[in-house]
Amino acid sequence: MAELEKGEKLIEEARSALRQLSDLHYELRDYERRRSEILRMYSTGQISQEVFDNLMGELRQKMLPLVRRYFELKAKLRELEAQLRLVVTRLSVEARASESSVYRASFERDQRVRQALSRIGGALEDVQNALKSADVERELRMLDVLLDVLPREEAEAWRQAISEVVDGWAKTRFSYAGRVEELERRIESLNVALRELEVRFAVGELDRGEYEARRSSLEREIGELQAQLEDLQEKLEDLDLIAARCREFLSR
Repeated sequence: MAELEKGEKLIEEARSALRQLSDLHYELRDYERRRSEILRMYSTGQISQEVFDNLMGELRQKMLPLVRRYFELKAKLRELEAQLRLVVTRLSVEARASESSVYRASFERDQRVRQALSRIGGALEDVQNALKSADVERELRMLDVLLDVLPREEAEAWRQAISEVVDGWAKTRFSYAGRVEELERRIESLNVALRELEVRFAVGELDRGEYEARRSSLEREIGELQAQLEDLQEKLEDLDLIAARCREFLSR
């Protein structure tokens, strides 16, 4: 009975934490949009360096409580994941023992155990999905906010959270690097095709109209891919710099 009651309590705690995390995501996205707009205005010369610094400083201060809350909820979900898994294991053992015993427990209790296993297992799956779906890029940007204003006396308490994000980025970075390499290969392949096209036109295989049409199409595609590559490289460099700041913090 104790495990059933504990399981129900954990289900409620998990639902509450997941609701809070969902609400928090909406608030964080709002601040991320504001950050993007400030960056856009600065990059296009609409605001000065001084105004940019002031706006970003104000935004960081407003984001800090949300960042703290995010990582607190993430830690809570990890704790709930371990507790839910333990309860599921204990109830599973109890259910199997009851099935194999000559002294069967009451039918009503067996039903309660099976129903509880289903509910607790569902809550465990929801918690695990929330943890797996964490966006490491967003988490790095949140840490960038945190590291700027984190009081020295709180540094130790944040080491584990920061270390987890850095480890997550080390794995995710491979996919970014792979996309960069793929774009570079496609651009090189199109450049080869463009050079071949120029040779074919030079030797008279193609008339000018066909040559111009094909050349224009290839150059347009190369330009689009080059823009994607530059954006991706810029993002990768930005995230690598934040990760480096985190590693520097962890090495202190």
